Amino acid sequence: MEDIKLIVANNIIKYRKKFKLTQAELAEKLNYSDKSISKWERGDSLPDIIILNDIAKIFNISLDNLITQHEVKPYKRANKLLEKIYNNKMLITLCSSIIVWLIASIAFVFLSIFTDISYLWVIFVYASTVNCIVLIALNYLWKNIYYNFATVASLIISLAISIYFSLYLFLDINRIWLIFIILIPLLILAYLWFIVRKKFK
Repeated sequence: MEDIKLIVANNIIKYRKKFKLTQAELAEKLNYSDKSISKWERGDSLPDIIILNDIAKIFNISLDNLITQHEVKPYKRANKLLEKIYNNKMLITLCSSIIVWLIASIAFVFLSIFTDISYLWVIFVYASTVNCIVLIALNYLWKNIYYNFATVASLIISLAISIYFSLYLFLDINRIWLIFIILIPLLILAYLWFIVRKKFK
């Protein structure tokens, strides 16, 4: 039973990647959650015969082809590296965020030691904006549409906060708080863009 689970898991991964589908996209076609696809691809569980048949139809292959072990061609080192990177995307995302905050912390410490610049804490406000940009870039790279709205909304808010502090602290503009009024329509537009984009995926 374990063998058939692994065979099916490997075949689902192979054909899903061949058809350039994400786990979420395959799950949507099957009316299942992407967690179910993840379990099948890890070999933790096996889809029932009806779902196996539906999967075979999506990939335009026979059911026998889906449950049969095929000769595995050796991967090139570059392909293996890319596959490892893709499989560790959560770790890479976390490390990327930590690097942004590490750079901000180093800049804050060194500037605090060697200069008398006021309001150095604003470095961390700018770091949050940079972090949002990094997360958006990685979401685009991983083709993860589910976190897009959250990251775009975070970028809009952090950008507004960065602009506010820059103008208020360094140029002493008192009524700059009005910039936050613009946030409401911007966030609504971002949400509508996310909904429309999701429907056309």
